[in-house]
Amino acid sequence: MTDEQIIDAFHSMWDMFPEPVMLIKKSREIIALNPACAQSGLKPGMRCSSIGSPQQHKGCRCNEAVDEKKTIGVTYEGPKGKAFGYWVPVANKPEWILHFNVGVYYEYDPTIVVLDIENQK
Repeated sequence: MTDEQIIDAFHSMWDMFPEPVMLIKKSREIIALNPACAQSGLKPGMRCSSIGSPQQHKGCRCNEAVDEKKTIGVTYEGPKGKAFGYWVPVANKPEWILHFNVGVYYEYDPTIVVLDIENQK
């Protein structure tokens, strides 16, 4: 896939997601972002690491996800309670990462089962 095709696929899959999602390079340059992320004033070409204070990026796992070629996930206390952050490598683009959080805008509710893999037939 070309870079443009990957960016188009990103928008097709993530533009309706209600939480912020970014497609970034290991250098932290933002390649693309969904509307929920764009609402905060971010734009492609910016460095995600320049957002807020350096302290806010202390737990960044981008390099680890790129170097180990695996998804990295963390749990943390977000503004609405329990939240989850992910860094997902992009297939065939070794320096690109899909980065998103769940629980930034919506409160975590452990009683809601979105997908119950164990009980699917």
